[in-house]
Amino acid sequence: MNNLNPLKAQPYSMKILFVIASDRFLDMGYTVPKKLLEEHGIECVTASTVRGNCYGMQGEIAQADLTINDVDPAEYDGIIIDGGIGCQDELWRNEKLIDITNKIGTSGKVAAAICLAPVILGEAGLLAGKKTACFETPATVRVLTLDKAEVSHDNVVTDGRIVTAKTPFDAEEFARAILSVLL
Repeated sequence: MNNLNPLKAQPYSMKILFVIASDRFLDMGYTVPKKLLEEHGIECVTASTVRGNCYGMQGEIAQADLTINDVDPAEYDGIIIDGGIGCQDELWRNEKLIDITNKIGTSGKVAAAICLAPVILGEAGLLAGKKTACFETPATVRVLTLDKAEVSHDNVVTDGRIVTAKTPFDAEEFARAILSVLL
């Protein structure tokens, strides 16, 4: 984010929900977008399956402000779901998260996911007939195809108010795409 010019003293009364796995979340998929949004005055709240310490695949330790069960989707202007191995293990079949994601996405708010997390957008019914980027594994492609998504080979895809990305190396472009949809 070296070439980023943050908007100075322009507060936005936006509140974004970040969702991460409690163990083995995608470090850059969480920290890079969160930092960029916060630099633009957007309030970021982190939820996970537990409150407190969450552990990234590369050693990052993040604090979950609340559990997924404590989230009220009406309080947020969007949702960003982080990937990583823990996402597939903990979040893919989390019915409460799928419901929250559906409520946020179907109300016209931003819904974004990176790496393995676009599966959650698909399971929430947000990707039917839409293009999506994801970390392409047999499991992600199978689930997204069943959810009627069009899996793109692009690194970052914006389709309406939905933003998806493939890998942690796409985190900055992913973050900028989210910001452009929000603002």
